[in-house]
Amino acid sequence: MRKLYKNIFRSIKSKILLSFFGCVVLPSILFIGIFLHSYSGYILESTVSEKQNVLHEINKSMNQYLSGYKDTSMNIYYNDTIRSYLDGNDYETESDSIGSFLAGIVNSEKYISAAVMEVGGHTYQAGYNYLDLDSWLDQWRSKILERKGRVVWLPTEQFSCTYGQKPYQFVMARAVNSPEESIGILLFFITADFFGDCFSNPAFQERGTAFYLITDTCQVVSSDEEEAIATVVDTPLFQQALSMDEGDFVYQDTDTGEKSIVVCEKSSVSGWTLVTVTAEKEAYQKLHTIRKMAVIIGILYAGFMLLAYYILSAYVFRPVQRLGKGLKKVSAGEFLPIEEEKESESQDEISHVIHRYNEMVDHIEKLMGEIREEEQAKNAERIKVLAMQISPHFVYNTLNTIKWMAVANRQENISRMIESLIKMMRGVTYNMNEEISLREELELLECYVYIQKMRFLNFEVEIEIPEELLDLKVNKLVLQPFVENCIQHAFKESEEMGVIRISAQIADGALEIRIADNGSGFDTQKLEKTGDGIRREDHIGIPNVSERIRLNYGEAYGIRIESQTGKGTTVYVRLPLLFAEEKGGKKQEERDDSSGNR
Repeated sequence: MRKLYKNIFRSIKSKILLSFFGCVVLPSILFIGIFLHSYSGYILESTVSEKQNVLHEINKSMNQYLSGYKDTSMNIYYNDTIRSYLDGNDYETESDSIGSFLAGIVNSEKYISAAVMEVGGHTYQAGYNYLDLDSWLDQWRSKILERKGRVVWLPTEQFSCTYGQKPYQFVMARAVNSPEESIGILLFFITADFFGDCFSNPAFQERGTAFYLITDTCQVVSSDEEEAIATVVDTPLFQQALSMDEGDFVYQDTDTGEKSIVVCEKSSVSGWTLVTVTAEKEAYQKLHTIRKMAVIIGILYAGFMLLAYYILSAYVFRPVQRLGKGLKKVSAGEFLPIEEEKESESQDEISHVIHRYNEMVDHIEKLMGEIREEEQAKNAERIKVLAMQISPHFVYNTLNTIKWMAVANRQENISRMIESLIKMMRGVTYNMNEEISLREELELLECYVYIQKMRFLNFEVEIEIPEELLDLKVNKLVLQPFVENCIQHAFKESEEMGVIRISAQIADGALEIRIADNGSGFDTQKLEKTGDGIRREDHIGIPNVSERIRLNYGEAYGIRIESQTGKGTTVYVRLPLLFAEEKGGKKQEERDDSSGNR
């Protein structure tokens, strides 16, 4: 994942494009997504709220009309003539006033197209003349009488009348009662135009919206779909609508998968339920338009990004890439200029940078040429000087001559001193490596110790270092200054034989060399605080060793001195674990000898 992240953000081109996408495109997409989600909820709420308000107003208007019809049907009890007839128990004689009463109702009420009253075997009728009235009365009579005078609302049916008329009408009916019992029935046939006027609200004229007035048995009383009137729509949608007196829900058709927004409200007068069904796709038509606009905006964004990519590539990415390649060549030692744009083209900041880069390359190339010429001249002069200097080999050869003269005169000590001095000089001058093996360091130390013993006879050196540590690398002449310090200071006033013990071990992942003596010692608190506790003006070699270790290996390595007056001094030299490379052993020595004898 980290590698993928580095690859993506490696180039400035990727960073700019991703920054533009993250700061502009992505927030825009998120904003549009949140807006569409919020607007979708708003559309649903506004659609439901609008339909609920309309249904409430329609129900209120319809209930007002229906309540008026109920009151009108009660007028038979307020008409004295009809009341005396109903209370007289003489129903075999027809009543002229009932027919007149019914005719008056039909003529005065706009939507009542017929009125029928059946009493004592006589049927009184005003308005439409129904051909199959007796069969309808036989079908409804028992249901009406069971209500004992309470209103019964009968759903819309298509009736057959004289002159070929077949109107759709619904019926309000109630039983006619005498003081003792129910003696007949009264029916008002109300034309279906009643619903047309009630449902003339523009909200029902919207595309994708259908309305239904249904009974508790799912029979359609009225609807904007004429073919559904007087039919039974026993579907899960209407069953769910009937299960609530008032409310809304979103219904999804199991066959087509289409969703509809359903709002319903029940009439408190008729007991019928008014249902509006709005196709969700129609309600969300505006949302679909916004979605299309969002897609168009997305395409425009993509086009803008491509255009921006082309412009940035031409004027930013490619020039920066050329500049990067030029710098890479410079780091490889090739000082080649970058091709610049034509003067007629736009000269922006990057073009100026490339121009300055070319000037810098030209200037560096000139400086390097001058430096090469100057170095060549210096080298020529240096060769002349070296040719005039005495070669170090002359010194070695002279010392060798003195050594062999000492041998010829049987002066073994002088011969060995000169041989030790030659080895030390060869180790210092010919071996240019800063680091040598611990084995080589001990060999140089032995040469130095032998020479010093010719001057001072009051000390011995004991070396106890494991064989496996002799191949570790150490700084050249890292031990000699400490041995010299012991010889010149530790045993200066001592009458006993001085002993210098040199040991080594691996401690805490580092090489620790210990140089201990049994000399006079000193008070370490009197040392000047210089980090390693060494006075620079009194000791030159030891501070030099300390500084070399610090510069080569860091602050974790160095020198630590412990001393106590009269009990000797111990120096700890801490170095990293570095293994020396093999140099060919004897062959290397032979090369050194041959060079020293020339």
